[in-house]
Amino acid sequence: MASAHDFFLVGDHGFARQFVASTLGSEGFVVSTTPTGGLLAKRGSGAATLWLGALAGKNFQITFVVDFMVDGQGRLVARLIRNMTGGALKGGALGAAKTDTAFKETANALASALHDAGILAESISQ
Repeated sequence: MASAHDFFLVGDHGFARQFVASTLGSEGFVVSTTPTGGLLAKRGSGAATLWLGALAGKNFQITFVVDFMVDGQGRLVARLIRNMTGGALKGGALGAAKTDTAFKETANALASALHDAGILAESISQ
């Protein structure tokens, strides 16, 4: 299970940040800015997840963070991160599996959108 996925982006850094945020929004996440300039992406209901765990279905809360940094080549790196224990704590093994599936789907959607926009140089799953 990957806990992070790095996207190496070319072009204007401001545009790339906004593009990542809008892509996460189109995937159903509510996106806000973190104190360090990254993104916090949440989907689902915290209350439903607290009460029902993995049985919350589509309301199962998924939370990811995107941190931004610049690599040695001057490319913007968008690192999609998930908490490895968060899904398990919320919904046991089924919750962990739901979080893993959502992480893979989100990483794939980001990769596809970034590629189609012509700003993805490469991506690496960690």
